[in-house]
Amino acid sequence: MPASAVAAARALLSGTDEQRRAFVRERFDRLSLAHPGLARYLQARLPPSLDGAAAALGQMLAVAVYLAFESTPGLRSRPAGDDLLAATDAALGADEALRQSDPMDALDSEDIVAIEQPALVAFVNEHVGLTLERHAGAIDVDQVAVVFRAILVEILALSQAVLPPPGHAAGDGHALA
Repeated sequence: MPASAVAAARALLSGTDEQRRAFVRERFDRLSLAHPGLARYLQARLPPSLDGAAAALGQMLAVAVYLAFESTPGLRSRPAGDDLLAATDAALGADEALRQSDPMDALDSEDIVAIEQPALVAFVNEHVGLTLERHAGAIDVDQVAVVFRAILVEILALSQAVLPPPGHAAGDGHALA
């Protein structure tokens, strides 16, 4: 994902808080039409019971990631369906477990995703940090971790859903394999 696509998503999310909330709702509806499996996954991982700030962060990041993929010129993708999301979630879980069992492993699963999608992960980290700072002491950090993991799965799943350009063979698309 080029940094220009992340910058385009950032620009689309600018405006007042009220404008941004309305825009995020509208674009999440659009995401739901293009990727119904992804929308179901995100709705399950970002339920209304989340802390208000964590929920708002999750919705905004989910839409920002989708916008970055959507605004990349020439990018074609298949819907990120239930099977792809389940496999991606399981692969991330397995990678996390392996990395936790090896205290000498200097990389986190997030680092591996950042190798593949540095601009998106930097954007996500920036907004997670800003949210934690803005709501220090009043936000459930564990809920922010749940949001962060769901967004990593979204990044991986959308990356794997990208179709190769016409005339090119498809790779395996598994950053965590």
